[in-house]
Amino acid sequence: MSAQSIEEEAYPDAGAVAALDATVARARASVLYAERLRGHRIRALADVRSLPFTTREDLQGAGIDGTRAVPLERVCHYGETSGTSGASNSTWLTAEDFERNARAITARHPDVFAPGRVLLNRFPFMAAPAHLIQLIARLGGGVAVPAGNINWDVPFPRALALAQQTRAQVLAGMPLEPIVLGRIARMQGLDPAKATSFDTFFLGGAALPPALQRRIEREWGVRVIELYGSTETMLLGTSCSAGNLHLETDLAFCEVLRADATPAGVGEEGQLVITTLGVEGSPLVRFESGDLVRRLPPCACGDPRPSIVVLGRASEVCMLGGRRLLSHEILDAAAAAADALDSSVFFAVVLPDRLLVRIEAESGGADPERELRARLGELPLEVELVGPQDVLDVELMSRSPSVYKPVAMADWTRPGRRILSMNEGMIDWPRPTLGEGWRWLSRNLRRSRRRRRLERQLPAAGSQRLDSGHER
Repeated sequence: MSAQSIEEEAYPDAGAVAALDATVARARASVLYAERLRGHRIRALADVRSLPFTTREDLQGAGIDGTRAVPLERVCHYGETSGTSGASNSTWLTAEDFERNARAITARHPDVFAPGRVLLNRFPFMAAPAHLIQLIARLGGGVAVPAGNINWDVPFPRALALAQQTRAQVLAGMPLEPIVLGRIARMQGLDPAKATSFDTFFLGGAALPPALQRRIEREWGVRVIELYGSTETMLLGTSCSAGNLHLETDLAFCEVLRADATPAGVGEEGQLVITTLGVEGSPLVRFESGDLVRRLPPCACGDPRPSIVVLGRASEVCMLGGRRLLSHEILDAAAAAADALDSSVFFAVVLPDRLLVRIEAESGGADPERELRARLGELPLEVELVGPQDVLDVELMSRSPSVYKPVAMADWTRPGRRILSMNEGMIDWPRPTLGEGWRWLSRNLRRSRRRRRLERQLPAAGSQRLDSGHER
């Protein structure tokens, strides 16, 4: 195992020292860092380790403007984290911040983002990646179809229709997107690969287990490129032709640190700590990302930049059967178990006495438990096979309302909708058939009964409810 730190591997020249010193100077212009970085200079890479860490609690304590290091006149974008790891954090970005990220992506993947290539952009538009895809197109990297998936205007069936009509070659979005679109295509009697023109999926924003990635590539006949970053740091890396995730060393100074804050070597696990080099609006210094990663040896693709495997959040590590389990391990094993049953749809539940993996499966196949044990060993496991729509209700997700431009009048003398209010004019809620309503109700009742049975098995003291209503 190499004793060389990731900093020594990735940032061997004086340019990195100058970039770090510039970041520290920029950060001092923000409320968060004005005092904590006072007097600090970076004259050698080792000086970074004398800087204090920045935690998510620090960001929340600094307030909405706390990280902003430039005047508002220079800002073009405000963003917030989704809050999945706690309270939301704020970030302020300049046009130059976005352009640096967009140009880095196109430089790494010139065959994917090129003039004339149609990009179906399904990233949610509150998130920065959606705007990066739009900017990539404006900079000559293709033709963007803005179809963010967390809105009522472009529900999943319309997104599939847009992919077919525009003959889109690239799908940019979260890993769930191709799973839902594939299910809808098959419900329409279509082969997803033959019904569309996709050759590349650019996926990020959520975990992408290797087993699921391989299934998506096989099912759609595409190459999957993984996008890695965060709202706070922007772009951190993308995967190469060999499938390894390479860090963008021109945009971020990355440390991989063990629990005792010493550098992790190749093959070791540690927390990713980030100092942004390519963010002017809200620069961060030694930000504890909360992500556990493993350093990889030099990549076969020939790219000298360090590569990593993202193992999941430190806060998601769980104990089962006396073993420490990472979310990456659980999700990859569950995806492989689902794939054994020719399915992409699964849900893993860590219970006090076992790991429950629920899989939507319409037909038999290989042994899913064997796939789980091949990856997780002799842990207490349970595989529960459920019917279509029980884990991922695509039918419900496809029934979003139609959204129109606001109107203040209606002509009932002509054919069309007979509305009496602005609300009716803007939103036309779907009217489910009796059969759809019965199926939705039945699925909810089954889930409720299953949840109650599992709750009764939990220890009475200290157990948390399993219902989804406790989420923040």
